[in-house]
Amino acid sequence: MGSKRHLRDIARRLDISGRSTMNKSELVAAIERANRQKTAAARR
Repeated sequence: MGSKRHLRDIARRLDISGRSTMNKSELVAAIERANRQKTAAARR
């Protein structure tokens, strides 16, 4: 797990809304979820 600043930067690049109010574990979960969604979309 990276620093909170690094995780927030990744979340910004993935355009995750609400990232500024998320704690570290919430950021990790949101990033994982966004990655799964983008991977599934790419497979279609």
